[in-house]
Formats: sequence, C-alpha cells, structure tokens
Amino acid sequence: MNSTWNTNIALFKKRFPALGDMLKDDIAFFEKECSEGHFPLPLEFIEAKNGSPTALFKTETAGTEEAAGSKVPVQDADKSTTAKAAAIPLHSKYNPEREAEQLVSQFSRNDFDAAVFLGFGLGYGPLAFAEKNPSAPMILIENNPLFLFAAMNTLDFTKVLSHPSLVFVTKADPATAVSLLSGYRAERVKIFSAKAHTAHDTAFASQFLELFKRSLQKDAINTNTLEKFSRLWMKNSLANLSYLAKCDGVKKYRSALLQLGGNAAELPFVILAAGPSLAAVIPHLQRLKESCVLVCVDTALHAVLKAGVEPDFIVLVDPQYACARHLEFLKSPSSVLITESAAYPSVFRFECRETVMCSSLFPIGQYFESRLGQKGKLGAGGSVATTAWDFARTCGAKKIYIAGMDLGFPGKQTHIRGSQFEERAHRTSCRTHTAESDGVSSLLGAAPTLAKDYRGKDILTDKRMSLFAWWFESNCATALKDGQKTFTLTPQSLAIPNIAVSSAEELLEECSAQKEQLVQSKEKFLEQAEKNSALQKNEDEKNGLPSFESVRAEFRESLENLAELSKRGLALCQVAIQNRTKVQEVNAKLSEIDAKIMSSKGKEAASLVFPTERQLAAKAGELPPSAINDALLSPVYYSRLIYGELQKAVRAYLECMS
Repeated sequence: MNSTWNTNIALFKKRFPALGDMLKDDIAFFEKECSEGHFPLPLEFIEAKNGSPTALFKTETAGTEEAAGSKVPVQDADKSTTAKAAAIPLHSKYNPEREAEQLVSQFSRNDFDAAVFLGFGLGYGPLAFAEKNPSAPMILIENNPLFLFAAMNTLDFTKVLSHPSLVFVTKADPATAVSLLSGYRAERVKIFSAKAHTAHDTAFASQFLELFKRSLQKDAINTNTLEKFSRLWMKNSLANLSYLAKCDGVKKYRSALLQLGGNAAELPFVILAAGPSLAAVIPHLQRLKESCVLVCVDTALHAVLKAGVEPDFIVLVDPQYACARHLEFLKSPSSVLITESAAYPSVFRFECRETVMCSSLFPIGQYFESRLGQKGKLGAGGSVATTAWDFARTCGAKKIYIAGMDLGFPGKQTHIRGSQFEERAHRTSCRTHTAESDGVSSLLGAAPTLAKDYRGKDILTDKRMSLFAWWFESNCATALKDGQKTFTLTPQSLAIPNIAVSSAEELLEECSAQKEQLVQSKEKFLEQAEKNSALQKNEDEKNGLPSFESVRAEFRESLENLAELSKRGLALCQVAIQNRTKVQEVNAKLSEIDAKIMSSKGKEAASLVFPTERQLAAKAGELPPSAINDALLSPVYYSRLIYGELQKAVRAYLECMS
C-alpha cells in the first residue's frame, strides 16, 4: 500500500476507533486486493490536465443491435447484442480542485448549519469544504466503504480527518442516515450530491433524498404550526401547570410488561384509530378487550363508546380546542387518559379512572419537568396514532395491532361514522357549506394522490398522510429489531412497509388459546404500573425535589429577569442609534447582556412565542433602508428588533401568569 493510504487509514482509525473496528474486514479486503494488483472497484484512474489524479467510474450499459431502425436491448450474453462499457468522470478532467472550490462556495454559515456529502468520489469536495469551513459540521455519507477507501488511497485526507465536526456514515440504511441529521433543521442542511458520486448505488441515494425531502416537508409543517398555534400552546400550558404536580407520568408503564417477565410481553396491544375501516373491527371490541389492551385515540372515542366498550387507555396530545371536543359530553370511568400539559384545559376535566401525562413537546412543560421530574417521553409523528403506538411499544408489548389507521380515504370516506369530525360537519352544515363540502375539503386539501392498500388495491391518500406513513415505516423497522411486531387489522388501509396484515378473527383465535394467561397478564400489568408509581414517589422524596410553588416562583423570576435584560438592551441600542460614536462601547455591553440572556433558565420557554426565523426575517425586511444599508448601525437596528420581540414574548407570559 502507498504512503497516502497508510497515513490516512492510521488517522482514520485513531479518530474513529469504533468505526475502524467495524470496518476491519473491509479494510483487510481492500488492502489484500490492492497488494495483489486487483483493484476491487470499477474505477479507471487518470490524470487531469492540471496533473491532479481523477478517475472514471466504469459501468456496463445495454448495447443495442440496430435492425430496420429498431433497437433491441441486451438480454443474454449469448445473444447478438453486447454490453458496452460507459465511463462516468468522477471529477473535472481539467482541474478537479477548482471544480470542488466552486461547488463548496454554495455553502454559507448564514444560510446553512451543516453540509452533507452524499457520495464524494475521490474526496475533492470534502477537502475543499474542510479548508473553507474549518468549524461547520460536515457529514460524509458513502454506503460502500470500498469507495471511501479508494478516496483515502488517492488523496491526502489529513484536512478532512482533522476537521473537528466530522461525521462518517457508511454501511447504513437510508433511514438511519437521514436520522443522523435530526439534530439540524432540514432546511438548514446543504446536500452536495453529484450523480457521478452516487452512480454505484443509485437506490441508496434516491431513497436518502426522498426521505430527506420528507424531512423538509415536516419541518415546513412544523414551522407553519408553530407560527399559528404558539400562543395557544403557551396559554394552555400555563393554565395546566398545577397538573404537572398532581398527575402521574406514563413512565410508570414503561417496560412494565418486561418487568413481569415470563410471557407477559405476549399481551397484545390494539390501537384504535378513527379511519373508516375501524367499522369492521368495532363488532369485535368487546371480546378483544377481555384479553388485549385497547388504546383508543381521541378521534375514535365516540365511536368506541357508542359500541358499548370503554378502552383501557385514551390518548389525546393535540393542544387544539377542536381535539378537546372529541371528549365533549363523553365519559369513560374505567379508562386511563394519556395527555400532555399543553392540552386544552377542559381535557383535564374528562371523567375517567385516572389522567396521566407524557412529557411535553413544548418548552414550558419541559422547564417544569426538568425541576419536578420527567413524565415519560412518547413519540410524536404528527398524528395521535403515532403517540398511541409508541405508548404500546414503550410498555414492552411484543405484538401491536392497529385498526382504523387508514392514512387515506378508503371508499372516499374521511373518518368512521359517528366520529366527532362527522358529527361536527353535520352540526355546522348550512346551505352554503354542507357536510359534503367539508368532506370534499378533507379529501382534496393536501395534494391528493393514489397509493396502494395492503391488498394491492388503489387508495386515495395525500401529502400529510405520507409523512405519517414514513414515521411508522422507520419506527416499526426499529421496533422489529427489538422483537416488537406491528400488525394491521384493517387491510384496506394505506400499506406501510414493516407492518404485517392480520385480522380481528385471527387475533381473537390466538387470544382464545391463551385467554386465562392474557387476562392475568393484563391485570398484573396495571398493578405493576402502580407499584412503579409508588417507587418513583419514594425516590422523589429521597431526592428532595422542590415544591411546585417554588418552581413556579423561580420560573416567573427568570421571566422578569429576561424582561429587564431586554429593556436594558433596547435602551443601549437607542443610545448607539442616536450617537454613532457610542457603537463600539454599546456593542461590548450588548454582548454581556446577550450572554446573560443565553444563560437564562427561562429563555427556552420564552422562545415558544418568539418569532420564527421566517417571521424575524420578514420583520427585519421592514426596517427602513437607511438602517439596513448602514454598515455600522444595521447590526444595532437588528439587535433592537430582537430585544423588542423578546420583551413582547416575556410580557405575554407574565400577563397569562398574573
């Protein structure tokens, strides 16, 4: 092996010892093949016009036999046609370094937080990026480690391997690769992807880009939702604060089945969603409840109670008032309600056996839980069904069944008959907006498209549903690795990979064979949860957790401190604007204020009603041209805008708390 390889692989193993150990067989294979003169990849190395090394990726394409103007594709080596070798240049044949520099110039820290190279050929792109951006996070994705080794065998990778924010991804599936980017907002990630660098594995590249595209859609939806509902979340959270001290958390159920040991984890969980197909399972619910744990989403509760069945658990985690109405005028005395601190306040008045809380997705609840104790996280994929499924998974169930999670419109219906959605449509219908108009709006409101159900038949779905399906596809795959299988009881639903097809009749038949054992497991599961709760309370007492009132006072004090800091910042900005000679002095003082704001315990909570980046950019665009174009004062004007918005956010909190 050459000195370039020896230097690079030594640095690689030192920087990433675990990855080096995982790839030790691949490294040994690569070194053996190269030492014997058999380069293990279809690459032809050539010299660019400027003397730098580059390469051609050789791939076979179908040759053609032209006869009477027709083209016949190659089908067999013995046929008259032959395969032709195509050569794809990995880099410029003239100056690959300059090409790479032009490529990475598209990255700016003002626009992006991280860069991803989806394949990188011989590595000119990453090398140029490391030179120009010595601190920006850089993720190198090359699923075939031999192509990574080819790069390290050709160019000096010292600058890349010395980059402080470097991540290598190899021998991973596309979903795993995308999940590694979850720490960044998708729109703030720059993807560098050249067809030449992914030609050896187009399936991986296309799947990765499709999944990343869904992340972009999800982030856009999250931003829109935040801008629309942030003040509602704030008001709800502040109104419900006392329940954080009163209610148990769902963590008392976490792994409760596994704690029991034996065959307890065989206890089936059945998730009841509100799709039209739930109607086929409704007649079996009474028998299913005897030997299964029924987990009902809020939207399906009306239909389930109407069938005379009280589910074991009801899940409602959406803060909107419309979701609270799914419980309106209903009661389920034997059920446990799972909700979160940002739910609409009337939810906590629902008549049930017990209300338990999951950890909040919103900063106010997170602040109080950090001081009073965590309630227990549950997954959130945009649909309440995702939270219900994740609850079953965290309990330790080996088999999770889903009914009515159609993620589409079978029979062009939107929800099961009798659901709150349908009832509301009838209540609010009038001559100019009928119930049918409401249904059409749901069907056509989000880029409708045709897909396949589990039977291979067409089903109408849309962009929103595809995001939920993606969440289930990736999370069910992870659950499968842990021995937890997911089934659908309604094959007329949108087909999702990693979910198998079953039926209510098959499930009942399985349950009848071990009914006595399952009934006992269900009772012991609920008993174990109460034991876990008692143990947690004893542990909290030993740890001396602060009282709710003291945490509330601390929270208010931190908000008042933020209000004072923003007030001082505004005053200093005004001093600089009125006297340009004071700018340097003011900037030094503003830096001190900013440091105190960033260390404030209340800043995350205040961020809930602080403008999004999109809103902030729009507000900045409304500044007078004289402020925007003044190189000295434009940063001061922008700081004034930030302090002003922070003061508004804090004032909104304090008004709700008074």
